[in-house]
Amino acid sequence: MDKKIALLKASDCGPMGRGQTGKKKVYEIQVSGRVVTFSWGMAEKVQRKTQTIVCSSNQAALAMASNKKWDKLSSGYAVAYEV
Repeated sequence: MDKKIALLKASDCGPMGRGQTGKKKVYEIQVSGRVVTFSWGMAEKVQRKTQTIVCSSNQAALAMASNKKWDKLSSGYAVAYEV
């Protein structure tokens, strides 16, 4: 089972934020079988950082993706799309 989730957030600006005014951050979660790939960076740039994790089962991979999605939603991200 393949699944892809894209989350979007305005860059954190202000005295404590490190972001740039008017920019957006994107966080993508992709599940392909037991493999979960996370990628993140500025939405305006093609270059992103990535992390790939191989889980013990397909269900564990889906659970990891779901947990990360909810972590990001609680920190101000919104779901751009989910397929």
